[in-house]
Amino acid sequence: MILKFSNDLLRMDIYAHGNELASIMARDIDSLGNRVYVYPETEQQFVASIDNPVLVSDAYKICQFSPIIRDTIFTLYSSPIKITEYNGLAFRFEQKKYPGVWGPSIDTLLFACALNTLDLSSVKSALEIGTGSGFLSYYLLTHNKNIETMHIVDINPLAIDCAKEHIVDERAVFYTGSGAQYMEDKKFDLIMCNPPYIPRPTSIDDNPYEGVGLMIELIQNAKKYLNEGGKLIINISSLSEHLVNSATEKSDLTMVELGRMTVPLKVFNVINNQYWMEYLLNHKGLKKEYTDGYDFWHTIKVVVFE
Repeated sequence: MILKFSNDLLRMDIYAHGNELASIMARDIDSLGNRVYVYPETEQQFVASIDNPVLVSDAYKICQFSPIIRDTIFTLYSSPIKITEYNGLAFRFEQKKYPGVWGPSIDTLLFACALNTLDLSSVKSALEIGTGSGFLSYYLLTHNKNIETMHIVDINPLAIDCAKEHIVDERAVFYTGSGAQYMEDKKFDLIMCNPPYIPRPTSIDDNPYEGVGLMIELIQNAKKYLNEGGKLIINISSLSEHLVNSATEKSDLTMVELGRMTVPLKVFNVINNQYWMEYLLNHKGLKKEYTDGYDFWHTIKVVVFE
């Protein structure tokens, strides 16, 4: 399956490709009546478009198609290979190959879209904390040839393995472990992070994977790790915006919004956790308001600190 996004993220086109053409799209017999099983990955066929996508996998919008198109799309989503195309970059991700690592989500693409708005021509050294699949570092390196060193960090060794598979670039330096530890005694022209941004009780103390601890730590300490004129770029959520504003006031940084998108809250370890959801509903402004197939929505924003 190929998901092609417009540069402004207002359209997502869904394509079948390669052997899916035979197994799913009924192109299993050629003009001479011979059985066809294999197609090159470069061969593709358009299936459907989704306007104003708010998720990479939007079950509600997919279900608005005719039953044949609907079921075809869901079958394509189950294919082992998902290719995400955005602004000239085709990112080939093998699903389930790296447990705990996911392909580009809508907030990842919003982040890439925000990078397009900045002049990064003076950036020589860049750092990404929590690279996940490696998409953003790959994107940054592809579109900024002036970068001399791209430091790519994740606490999950499988994420680093995934990033190494995709990023074959001599400018890339990979590190498995804590981003805070890696930054010690270093400075960068650019730090970017798509961190956990949904607040959870006690998460700052007991769980680096959930809540906003990493995000707050980066904001509070950015000046220490940035060269003069350097930038910190992160994703935040409307659910944690008050915490971000408080941290910003204490940091002597200026925050500027680069892009935003209102999206469903579709993080399963959040929405299936009754304690966590009650906390968000009772203390963080989350509301149950059914719209376009989803009960809960929040606004994600990409912001730059200087």
